[in-house]
Amino acid sequence: MLISDLDIFLGKKIRFYRGKYRWPLKTLADEIGFSLQQLQRYEQGENKISASLLYKFASVFNVKIDAFFEGLQQCANGNQVGDAKNILLIEDDNRDEFLLRKALEEFPEPLSIYSIHDCAHALEFFRKLGTEETTVFPKPQLIFLDLFMPHGNGLELLSDIKRRPILKDIPVIVLTNSVNVSDIKESYKLQASGFIRKSLDFNEFKSQLFKTLNYWINTVMLP
Repeated sequence: MLISDLDIFLGKKIRFYRGKYRWPLKTLADEIGFSLQQLQRYEQGENKISASLLYKFASVFNVKIDAFFEGLQQCANGNQVGDAKNILLIEDDNRDEFLLRKALEEFPEPLSIYSIHDCAHALEFFRKLGTEETTVFPKPQLIFLDLFMPHGNGLELLSDIKRRPILKDIPVIVLTNSVNVSDIKESYKLQASGFIRKSLDFNEFKSQLFKTLNYWINTVMLP
């Protein structure tokens, strides 16, 4: 396994333990003494994680250092984390983010899940993508989009995505609590690739996500 793959693997472990604690990024960033941007880079494997920093994460999560390396051999034997598909989640609800991450931990293929929590940050990310400006996340291969968020709404973001040449061909799945038929119609009018109502049943929610990922990642061919 390459060093970069190791950093991605450790970043996934940090996200896993943060999810177990149900901590938003800011809570862990405050515990470690990092900015949100720094922590996101570590979680996505974009910064190398030193031994001393890894011990600090272990102390914060109250786990042994060995816990961060569990499953490493299996990755080295063929399930390369560097081949992970990039999934962008635009969602302001920490509980819904936790449930999505928990469900997708069981997906049989490696995924890197990146989260943006409001419309303003999403627009800033879209603006920088494909330019020489630094972005926290890579270009996604699939976007899950909530409709109701601070500083705007999902339909406006969907319209913005489909106007941008670098993003317009990426499948966007609306993921929402809305039961409004007009939201469904407007989403498809704006070229959404799917519309999923968030189920209160975890297994049903997981099944919906798996079917969506299998279709858009493994079945269809995209440009």
